Amino acid sequence: MFQAKGDWCAAHGFPESFCPICKPNAPIPDIGTPTAPAGSCGGKGLPESEPESKGTKCNPELIRQFKAAGDWCEEHGFPKSACPACNPQTPPAQASATDWCLEHGLPESQCTQCHPELIPQFKAAGDFCEEHGFPESACPVCNPREPPAGAEKAAIEARVVRFKSPEIEKTAGLGTAMAHRAAAATSVECTARIAFDGDRVADVRAIVPGVVRRVRAELGAGVRRGAPLFELESTRVGEIQGALQTSRERARTAKANLDRQRGLRESDIASARQVELAEQELTTAQAEARAAEAALRMAGAARADPSGRYTLTAPITGTIIRRPAVVGVLATESTSLATVGDTSVMWALCDVPELDAPRIALGQRMTVHIAGSSQEEPIQGRITWIAAEVDPRTRTVTARAEVKNPDGRLRANQFARAQIETSARRAAVSVPRAAVQRVGDLEVVFVRVHAGTYEPRVVRRSGDGDLVQVEGRVREGEAVVTTGAVLLRTEVMPGSIGAGCCEVE
Repeated sequence: MFQAKGDWCAAHGFPESFCPICKPNAPIPDIGTPTAPAGSCGGKGLPESEPESKGTKCNPELIRQFKAAGDWCEEHGFPKSACPACNPQTPPAQASATDWCLEHGLPESQCTQCHPELIPQFKAAGDFCEEHGFPESACPVCNPREPPAGAEKAAIEARVVRFKSPEIEKTAGLGTAMAHRAAAATSVECTARIAFDGDRVADVRAIVPGVVRRVRAELGAGVRRGAPLFELESTRVGEIQGALQTSRERARTAKANLDRQRGLRESDIASARQVELAEQELTTAQAEARAAEAALRMAGAARADPSGRYTLTAPITGTIIRRPAVVGVLATESTSLATVGDTSVMWALCDVPELDAPRIALGQRMTVHIAGSSQEEPIQGRITWIAAEVDPRTRTVTARAEVKNPDGRLRANQFARAQIETSARRAAVSVPRAAVQRVGDLEVVFVRVHAGTYEPRVVRRSGDGDLVQVEGRVREGEAVVTTGAVLLRTEVMPGSIGAGCCEVE
């Protein structure tokens, strides 16, 4: 019925007006319950998945066409390619990686955009989508397909770049380097910042409020633990010193009274209760004296000096890295007078990208390169701590390493580049980092096979330094393009018009 009206999709075996493959959103008309006529494909055993255009039982006029094409099974009376006895439910052939048009999304051998000379052939077979200009059976719009595994790699490596003349190649200014075997370790490269070692920094504050009367430490000076830094004067300290003297006098008086009461008790003149009261008074006076001594000791004040002055000393050995205090300032618990730090060891805080974080582990070796530094020798350390969370703003994980700083080259808040070794060193083919270019989802190295000819080779890179290891078809001793590799990259990218100086096969 539909064929008689010319409403038939020969490629898929459905009416063209509502073919579910060509027009998936077209409404299906209500035509009642169809009845298969005698001699229909379904009635004669042709698989229902095969198009009606191959049903020679329903359409005997097609027999001559299939016989002429050599596609005929004499034994069963069906086209050989669709014979249900010879080829029961034969799945369609899968396109190979080397026969795939990456730009248009169908087999290269069926791409009528790249090979327009194929159009008459598909039109003659009734297998052509006029709307999109592709064979109906492989139309990437009507019937999209996933590319076969390795299709992108095969398509890129097939695009050999040839310069039109030696002069043009020379003008392009390409530079090459030899691929060679080198021992290297895979690594993660990331940004880093230098910070003081939090376990080697101490803040100097006044436990008891007071006024700074003398500053005995210069900014940047080295100090040893216990060295005097500031002299302060405090009314509170004076009160504590006075209370200490009073408590000591009370303790002496209470001790004499206790001795006297014990003597009287032995003579049965004093009662036991009087002795107990004398002991209690002595204990109270001694406790008050000890409390005053502890308060003065914490403040750094002399116990015998009732002037109210006391001294703050260095809590650790190191360098005075900050000293905001000046003479006359009021010092409290919330006021930092100075910061002492041991800068012989610093922290390198690395901002590791979230995707690379699983490769980082405690104890891994890390190399720090200070931004803008003229020092050639890198600074090394090991990872000692990895954060348990990802920064929600930068999507990085902080990893910390302790690095030696005997000559003071490192300073807090410096920016640096860190390279963290994530595997043991091994020998492999290595190329300069500039030789590796990204094309789509793949990384590519261009090899100069001979004058004017460059082959793209898909590789897998490891490492992030100036020299990286590559796995693929790059061999030791081959010349790889470093300077100008971006120019060749534009030539092999799918859909790129290139620079016009080369030919791409």
